[in-house]
Amino acid sequence: MNPIFYSFELEGIRGLAIYEYTDVIKDKLFLFKGCKDYVLKDVFINPFKSELSLLYKKYILIPAPSFLGRLNEKGFNHVISMFECLNLKIIDVFIKTKNIKQANLSYKERKKVSEIIEYKKDFNLFELNNKKICLIDDVCTTGSTLKACINLLKKANPKEIKILVMAKRILSKDEKELMSDSIEIIG
Repeated sequence: MNPIFYSFELEGIRGLAIYEYTDVIKDKLFLFKGCKDYVLKDVFINPFKSELSLLYKKYILIPAPSFLGRLNEKGFNHVISMFECLNLKIIDVFIKTKNIKQANLSYKERKKVSEIIEYKKDFNLFELNNKKICLIDDVCTTGSTLKACINLLKKANPKEIKILVMAKRILSKDEKELMSDSIEIIG
């Protein structure tokens, strides 16, 4: 696994991806999430914990949502498990209301993910008012989940929002044109 520290922008929010989403990352992520190999939680973010902890020191980490049934099946939240090594405050505020595996969806279908993401019922939006927020996720492919979360987070009137993902799919020129309404690549 070779880190690339790739900057991108989504909905006007700056993001950072540690790795390119390659077959190696995909395989390790499957072992971690799909095969419940919990020990692998430390291979993704932990090697860079000192640097990332400093970079996001004053931020509250907000994980992208998972479907509750899938979380119960795994026994752990994979995104929280990956990022907890940063020793920063994590608030789990979102939930997916339906169990939809986005890997099987087209880009057009993925854009509808915002219809199934919402704040948890017991969450108070005021907790994020005027706070620095870092939205975290394992993988960004089309950006649909992160985009939906950003739009919800903006309603909480935070001071600032950033994105940190473990891996990002690097798009071809044709894919960038197709999805130009969603992601702007910075460098």
